[in-house]
Amino acid sequence: MKRIKKGIAVALSLVLALSLTACGTKKSAEKNDKLVIAYQNGLSYTPLLVMKEKKLIEKHYGKDVKVDWKLLESGAAISEGITAGSIDIGALGTSVAINGIMSKTPYKICTGLAAVSFGIQTNDSSIKTLKDIKSSDQIVVTQVNSQPHILLAMAAKKELGDAHALDANLVAMANADGYSALISGAVQCNMVFAPYNLMEVKEDNIHEIPVSEDVWAKGDTSIVGIASEKLYKNNPDLYKAFCDATEEAMKYIEENPDETAKILTETYDASQDEIASWLKDGAVQYNSTLQGVMNLSDFMVEENFLDKGASSIDQLVFDNVKGE
Repeated sequence: MKRIKKGIAVALSLVLALSLTACGTKKSAEKNDKLVIAYQNGLSYTPLLVMKEKKLIEKHYGKDVKVDWKLLESGAAISEGITAGSIDIGALGTSVAINGIMSKTPYKICTGLAAVSFGIQTNDSSIKTLKDIKSSDQIVVTQVNSQPHILLAMAAKKELGDAHALDANLVAMANADGYSALISGAVQCNMVFAPYNLMEVKEDNIHEIPVSEDVWAKGDTSIVGIASEKLYKNNPDLYKAFCDATEEAMKYIEENPDETAKILTETYDASQDEIASWLKDGAVQYNSTLQGVMNLSDFMVEENFLDKGASSIDQLVFDNVKGE
């Protein structure tokens, strides 16, 4: 009988130990929640820089979380990171997001981020229109099928009658590298978003190539936030914390452009006043509601940038996202 009681006591001790270990593991997991966010250079990504500086994700999550921020050179690298499981949330061009989602990459759009100004700048005084670009001229975009590439294709369709007319001229570079290459004369043209287009046209030998105003719809979402399916399903609280932090960051930018500009001085070779002028002059509009995404998807299909487009916005977004 004593042996039986002793055996029961040992068994109970083991159960208690395992229970405590499990509780400890759970608490440890909660304490060490981690979120990896990847983004690129450009004014479009300002909400992310604000939430990083102000620790807004941590605020909205309300529990211990480690947020890692990764600055990458292209949307493709971000998409690959989510596929590999090394990135949870990314910010990239709308066209790249559409392409990834329709290619079954395990993410969806979790928020709109920005509608940003862009332009095609050149250091060649003989280039007055897209028709003046020679076969030997190089045009920088961040990558093939990137948002700048697709927008350039829209302009080529309108001005030259062929969306792919300038494809052979393309060279891929990160935004900052493309800016430097244009200024130095290493390339002839750069299709780029703010603030790089704004910085380029201030140079004496740089001018913007005019494009018909009806080519690019004003206010269309050019940059979106994406989240992995894994994050959305396995940690909805952390997913929501990011979305709520995004909204607060956008409100902060609108109400505090000068303070926001101060945060950005570490990112751009420009004064706080100049950066504030970019934010105040409407070079970029921050909005979580999507605009023009389905139209962009349709164009990509029509011009063979995408095999199959989305039949509805629901294919591209999580259920909290508004707009189309």
